Amino acid sequence: MKEQRIKIFLIMLLVIVSITAYVLVIRPKGFGFVSGKVKLEVLNNLEYNPTDKVHISKLGKNIVRSSKDGVTMMDTNGTTIWDKTFNMMNPKVIKENNYLAVADISARDLYLFDENGFVRDYNVGSPILMFDINENGIVAIIGQKNKGHVIELFDADGTKLIHRETFTENDGYPLAFDISEDGSKMVTSYLYVKGNSLVSNLTFFNFSDNGSDYAERVTGGFSIDETVVPEIRFLDNEHVAAVGDNGILFYKVNVIPEEIQKIEVPNEINKVNYTEDKLLVLYGRPIKNEDNYKDNSLVTYNKEGKSLNVTEFDNEITRLIGNENKYYVESELFIREYYNGKINWESTVKGDVKDIMPLGNNTFLIVLQNEYEVVKLTK
Repeated sequence: MKEQRIKIFLIMLLVIVSITAYVLVIRPKGFGFVSGKVKLEVLNNLEYNPTDKVHISKLGKNIVRSSKDGVTMMDTNGTTIWDKTFNMMNPKVIKENNYLAVADISARDLYLFDENGFVRDYNVGSPILMFDINENGIVAIIGQKNKGHVIELFDADGTKLIHRETFTENDGYPLAFDISEDGSKMVTSYLYVKGNSLVSNLTFFNFSDNGSDYAERVTGGFSIDETVVPEIRFLDNEHVAAVGDNGILFYKVNVIPEEIQKIEVPNEINKVNYTEDKLLVLYGRPIKNEDNYKDNSLVTYNKEGKSLNVTEFDNEITRLIGNENKYYVESELFIREYYNGKINWESTVKGDVKDIMPLGNNTFLIVLQNEYEVVKLTK
């Protein structure tokens, strides 16, 4: 009898441990739907004209509509909270954490916003080619000049910190750049033509006290032959991923940068996105006869360049969206939310989803081609 009670106790203990492990480790940290199919119940929607160059994003739990005519924040019912009017020909929007910046590409206007509305504009000396912001409101701009480009960095209160000129003849043409979360570092990718060859030059800057001993605060750089690097990103304050047309490179950046991983890609790269400190790469057609991935394979890399998981899809993936610690994959048949390589939920879609953002309480902001929808997950 005693042995039977012990046996029952051990079985119950095993069940409790298994349930605890499932809840805390195995089960995706989603919304309680646990890999099931869900419906997207539309709570509210707003149509707009795509020719107005509308961009939809969110700040906090509210919706931000940006266009060539200005920026408006609305609640999820569509009620205006604040707005700011302006006139832009070619607006581009970048949102990072609690800040949103709108710049007129090829012009000189750039506006910064937060949840409370307009923060400031910037005195940009050259036509804007590209720009970036970080989660603390630090703004970096690459402007176009007659014989090259100029890099300008502004701190959170609008003070200009850096003004550095580059020349096309010597430095090449800028393709991408990024600033770290704390604003202390920046990396640029320039494409340079050397004879009959293409070279990508990656340059690392440090704006903290550690970088003051280096000329123009350049602490290091790398030249990558026969590679075009149009995508570069700080995965955290000390790790950078650079995605090229034939390889992916990972760097650790304390003061002097060092290459910590180089991956020769076996497939064409179809799409790239990010979740917090991870890189998402959707591979397409194989370009090598061996050691390649199946077409439409999604690989997640950590900040050191280690492959964490591989997800193969039978259908063509039309959209890959990274958002905080989750990511979303869309095909003609479904849209899925993933966490750590596991499906949180799956639903059907009625159109091309350009973006999807969680609003809390099982609600999402979904951006389509000519409208946005506020939806709620239901079983």
